[in-house]
Amino acid sequence: MEPSVKDKYIILGFVGFAILLISSIATLIVAEKFNQDNFVRLIVFVCGNLLGWLLYFSFQTVIFDTYEIYKIKFGKKKTLAETIKGREELPQSTLEPTVALKPMPTNGEAPAGTEPPIKLSIAPELHEKNRADYEDREQQEKEERIRMVMEYIHFYMPRIADEETVNHICKEVNSWMNLHTYKPKPITRRLTKEITNIPLRHFVWNISERFMYKKYYNGDNRARFIKALFPHEFADTDIATIKNFKVEPLKTLIPIDEPENGNLDFHYPADYVREKQI
Repeated sequence: MEPSVKDKYIILGFVGFAILLISSIATLIVAEKFNQDNFVRLIVFVCGNLLGWLLYFSFQTVIFDTYEIYKIKFGKKKTLAETIKGREELPQSTLEPTVALKPMPTNGEAPAGTEPPIKLSIAPELHEKNRADYEDREQQEKEERIRMVMEYIHFYMPRIADEETVNHICKEVNSWMNLHTYKPKPITRRLTKEITNIPLRHFVWNISERFMYKKYYNGDNRARFIKALFPHEFADTDIATIKNFKVEPLKTLIPIDEPENGNLDFHYPADYVREKQI
């Protein structure tokens, strides 16, 4: 608590008088034992004053706080009139500024600087624009995925099929990517290389992992598509067996190719040159 200037003078006066009184009494008592020797009187008086002021400065904060507590507890409280009078006597600059009231709008408009009202309905033009933008982005992504899968088919399928069969596979896969319930037309030619159906299981798993709506292309859907597309190769294999897509993942002409860290790109040999986009 910070005392006022008046309070400081009162305390200093009281402390000074007390130190002087105590030093004088101590001087008389000690000098009596030395036959009232003047030198002893001087030493005792000076030392008493120094000791008194040293104690005062050491406990100055405690003394002032004690005095303030005494004033609060036992001092005379100001009346309401005195409080108002004291406030009126304060300089004008110390008073709290009065906040100017903003004029209320008279024509139904929102006051300047306020937030616009929340729109609970969308304008027809904005709705159509946002819908069209979403469909455009969706179509672009879908086309990019189809392009990616077609390039993969162009890379691997010529190893086991002729050109007509590869083109047929591309057409059927494209239709399947656009409609998950599509039932493919079977290939009409035999594959150019005798293989088991394991590479074909890898093939259908690899491409369907890149499809846009993968949740519709579950294990049964993939197995039925590849069995219908290659009826000869899967003639003696049931759906449950076909669903074991990752059997011998690296030991076939078409190995398992898993997307990594959200990247849908297929893994090609280091010397492979990607197809140019037209």
